[in-house]
Amino acid sequence: MKPALLLVASIAILAACSTSTTNAGVADPAPQTMSDTEFSELWDNAYNANPKAKSEVYFAELLARNDLTDKQRGRAYYGRGTIRGIWVRDWTEAYPQCALGDLLKAVEYPMSNAQVAQTHQSIRYQYDRRKYFTDAPEACEANVALANAWLAKPAS
Repeated sequence: MKPALLLVASIAILAACSTSTTNAGVADPAPQTMSDTEFSELWDNAYNANPKAKSEVYFAELLARNDLTDKQRGRAYYGRGTIRGIWVRDWTEAYPQCALGDLLKAVEYPMSNAQVAQTHQSIRYQYDRRKYFTDAPEACEANVALANAWLAKPAS
């Protein structure tokens, strides 16, 4: 009878051990983010796409990813905004008004003081030249008012 009692007790202990696991003190793993090397490669492919209209597709794919760091996302918005502002009228979104939307998003993400200054200069430039491109997509026109308000804010 002792061996049977010992067996029952052992099973009970094993069952208790297997059902009492706890996650106390164990942190959730940090979400995986894209390496800067991989990001730079994808960013370069988008920025240097040929034909240039393909950059719209490549930047959209890059921005749709959920593994970008905040800094990478800001850089992607800046890159797409820059390309949209340079290659005006080469594709639907290539207008200063559309560029403004991306540049305004870019400044919401972490960047160095030099990058902030460059982005501010780019927003000012695209804002000033938008008056020469009155055929921009209607969806991008709202960016003009947003840029005007942003430019009117005192520098921080």
